Formats: sequence, C-alpha cells, structure tokens
Amino acid sequence: MSALKYTEHPILTNTVFLAAWGGWPDAAESATRSLRELVRQFSATKFASIDAEDFYDFAEQRPVISNRSDGSRKLTWPKNEFFYWKADDGGRDLLIFIGVEPNLKWRTYTDLIHQVANESDTKLLVTVGALLDSVPHTRSPRVTGSSLNTNLGKEFEHIKYAVPNYEGPSGLTSVLIDRLAHDGVPAASIWGHSPHYLQVAQNPTLTHAILSELQQFISVPVDLTKLAKDSEEFDENLVRALADQQEIEGYVKRLEERYDSEEEYRQSPEPAALVQELEDFLRQQRDTDSTAENEESSD
Repeated sequence: MSALKYTEHPILTNTVFLAAWGGWPDAAESATRSLRELVRQFSATKFASIDAEDFYDFAEQRPVISNRSDGSRKLTWPKNEFFYWKADDGGRDLLIFIGVEPNLKWRTYTDLIHQVANESDTKLLVTVGALLDSVPHTRSPRVTGSSLNTNLGKEFEHIKYAVPNYEGPSGLTSVLIDRLAHDGVPAASIWGHSPHYLQVAQNPTLTHAILSELQQFISVPVDLTKLAKDSEEFDENLVRALADQQEIEGYVKRLEERYDSEEEYRQSPEPAALVQELEDFLRQQRDTDSTAENEESSD
C-alpha cells in the first residue's frame, strides 16, 4: 500500500511547484510559514498527503500531543501535505508542498513527491528554506537565490540567480531538485537567513522577505500587509528584549560592520561555527571587562 494518499486528482497545467520542509531547513519556521501564508491567502485546496509511518524515527521526530477546546486530546504526526491553486486567467497553476524533512528512506519519499509533481504538469520547481546565519537583525533580512539553470523558463527569463557552489552534506531540497532535473524540470532555491543568536519560534520579518522574493514566481499579488504589521511588532519586541543585553549588542555591532562591508554574499558557516563565533566574542568581552575591573581595583 502506497504512503501517498489522495483525496482528489486535480488537473493542473503549466504549474509552478513550491516546496518547503520543517526541521533543519526551516529556521524560525520562516520557510514553511511563507508557504502556509500562500495556502491561506489563495484558499489552496489540500488534495494529497504522505503518511509519516515509513519515513520518520519517532524517537527523533516525535508526534505532538495537544488539548482541544472541548477538553479532549489530539495527537499530531509529522505532516506532508500537497495543496493546489488554479489560476483564473489561464496563468500558471500552483502546486504547494509543506512537509517535515524525514529521517528515513529519502529516495522513496522523494519518488512520491516526484509522482505528484509529474502528474501536476510541473514546469518549474522552487524550493524554499531558511537557515541560521551570522546576520544582524538590525539590517534588512537577507534572502538569497540559487539555480543550476541559466533559464528558468518562459516568463522567468529575467530571474538570474547565482550558481550554487556549496559542497557538503545535503538536504531534501537538493535531493528533490536532482530528481526533477532528470525530467528536465528547471529549479530555483530560495533561502532566508535568520540571525542565529535569536532564540525565536518564528520570525515574521524574514517570512515577509521570503514571500517578497517568491512573488516573482506567482501570477497574482501576494498581500503582505498583515505580515508587515507582524514584522513591525516583532522588531519592536526585539528592541525591548535586547535593551539590557550589552554583550549581544556588541556582537550585533560587529555583525553590522561585516554585513555592511560585504559586496557579495559569502557562504554561511556551519551552525557549530556560528555558535563558536558567538561564544568566542562573549568570552573576549568578559575577559576585557574583567581586566578593566582589575585595573580599577589596583588604582
């Protein structure tokens, strides 16, 4: 029995396929939230899903228990869901996939996604992710795009993303891009860069920036009004939360100087390197403060 379950078989044409995964490639849930916002705004219809049983180590990716308003309990397993939206004006239809990066059987899992993409007349794949990076929250959010294709297809000739040069352990985005490339489907990858020192469950400012970048692949306007308000409130709360964090403030200033001096984007370091950078800076600051206190005491 297939893990792929349909509730409907929509007929889509000239389709742009948008995909995002929760987990490692979804810092502050910015990638998946951007696609959920599209599902909400367009009233996109859920039509298929992938059952979680075969693809997760549930000791690592645990189901979540929650309380309903009527007092009953709800158990939620990792979701992998497909949605569609049909363009009214004969434009490009949308296929949207929102999932959770699996622990097991990546090739089988990718084959199922490929099956839906193939049946949906996919002409372009756009994967969406968000990563932790050494960027300051005080600057405009950084969103970068990359593609192995010099031409992303009709209507997208003007989009010229850099060719990716990353080498190392890969995520599901690269696996799916490689799978659809065998069918000649061009692909682009969009990544939002989240300040790694912020411990936040969501970052509406980055979600807003990702959707602004995605807009060029969507044939109807995306309303960013609510996200703009959420972003403004988020930024105000950050100012208050970090007001008495002098060590973090000093670290942010260092990131600002680096950010402002970069003429082109450099490859982000690994998360462990980001943490080490912050720890080294804070240790240096404490050593400096301790030295200053000792000198004052000896005077």
